[in-house]
Amino acid sequence: MHKKRKTSRFGQRLTMALSLIMIFALLFAGGALYAGWQISESDRNLPNLTLEGVEVGGLTREETLQKLRAAGWDSLNEVPLEVSFPLGLSLQLDRMQAGAILTAADAAEAAYAYGHGSHWFDNLETWLKTRLSRTPVSPITGPQTEADLNQNYLLANIRTVTERFDELTSDRNVHLDTEHGRMTMIKGGGSIRLDQNRILAAVSRALLDGARELQWTEISGEVVTPDFESVYAQVQADMHDAYFDSEAHEIVPESYGCSFDTGAAAAIWEQAAVGEEIEIPVDLQKPFITAELLRSFLFRDRLCYMTTDFRGSSGNRINNIDLAARKLDNVEIWPGESFSYNTVIGQRTEEAGFLIAGAYADGEVTEEVGGGICQVSSTLYCAAMYAQMTTLQRQNHYFAVGYLSMGYDATVSWTWPDYKFRNDRDFPVKILTYVDDHSITVEFWGTDLDGSRVSPYTKTWDVFDEEYPNVVIGHGATTFRQILDASGNVIKTIEEPTGIYYLHDELIDWPPEKLAKDAAAATASLTLGLS
Repeated sequence: MHKKRKTSRFGQRLTMALSLIMIFALLFAGGALYAGWQISESDRNLPNLTLEGVEVGGLTREETLQKLRAAGWDSLNEVPLEVSFPLGLSLQLDRMQAGAILTAADAAEAAYAYGHGSHWFDNLETWLKTRLSRTPVSPITGPQTEADLNQNYLLANIRTVTERFDELTSDRNVHLDTEHGRMTMIKGGGSIRLDQNRILAAVSRALLDGARELQWTEISGEVVTPDFESVYAQVQADMHDAYFDSEAHEIVPESYGCSFDTGAAAAIWEQAAVGEEIEIPVDLQKPFITAELLRSFLFRDRLCYMTTDFRGSSGNRINNIDLAARKLDNVEIWPGESFSYNTVIGQRTEEAGFLIAGAYADGEVTEEVGGGICQVSSTLYCAAMYAQMTTLQRQNHYFAVGYLSMGYDATVSWTWPDYKFRNDRDFPVKILTYVDDHSITVEFWGTDLDGSRVSPYTKTWDVFDEEYPNVVIGHGATTFRQILDASGNVIKTIEEPTGIYYLHDELIDWPPEKLAKDAAAATASLTLGLS
């Protein structure tokens, strides 16, 4: 009995002790759970926290943000990473956009998030660590690897530099600057580049290391030394002025005389940096006359004009004059080039639009298709003399015409006679024609460089019949063109083709014996015809 009582008391005491332990454990667990809950629900940072030397323990998020800004957090961390490249290219990378550092707002949020997770006991453990730590705890560790950075942002910025580098170095050609007398080329042009991936790795490392500057000098690709003898063959040229190509009716541009020292060029190339634009001195001979200068002179001045009247002409004759004039309008004759009236006007046919009108043919007044176009050729001939064109072929009318003096007309027919001239001036000329109700005007436009002009005069004489030497049957005429300089001095005199203008038979003062003889011959011819 005595033994059983002892055992029972010991058991009771043990049970009581265990119960107390459990109660204390529960109380401790509950207290810890409550403490963890309080920590988790607190609107303040854990104690003993610091951000880049700024103490933020026990502060709310708003207080943390204000304190960080007051300490100059954003301004201190806004210093960009400066990256320099060849050819003077550079890049500024924002550390915050690159993901290398946090903004003040993000840092304040990160400080509060430390020890305010979803697990209360974890939060309690974190709180205990900060309380027991002898040094302030920093809850922000920053990026650790390249993958932690904003790769899209970095690549986009790097690409702007590599693309610009490609633009600056893609030209593999040699360029001759005739204005400044130099030749340029890019060392390695068309074969060098910047490696984006290698630049990205270097930039990422610099950001992770907190560097402020990075100098990138590496260039990829093979650089081949030019064959300067071949380059010389390409650019070497003899100087010549711009000139007129009469066959093509175009201006051949000027050419600069050019040469350079191939040895000096090779030395300059060797000393230059890859990707650098090098300048090679050239010996340049500039032409005096340029294509631009010639173009500015083209058809600048009205050299002359001539107007003849066709009042009283039939409608068909006026039609023919107008049609021929329109074919002449805007015709250009370049230096050394010859002009043919028949070639420009073409055969006079009804299909071409010409009509039947009065004309001279074989010493007779007749009606033919295209009658009247001799007034156009005559007006043209007269204007061409004043424009200082060189006459190649000209035939006067059989009878004198009413619209021009003797010596100033030019008859034409298909295919002969033709009226031809050549432009021996230094510049092209252009023919312009105008037809109104009663007249035709022909103008020559070209370039008057010296102010010279034409002053014509005509010598005439009587032409006598061979059988009746005292009878005038016509008049001879020769026109002379005096070329005067700007001061009125005679430079030279040009003799135009001589012509004879016959009188109409009814205007000849034949002697009585001639008239009697002709009458007898006519009677005999009539009698013979009747018989």
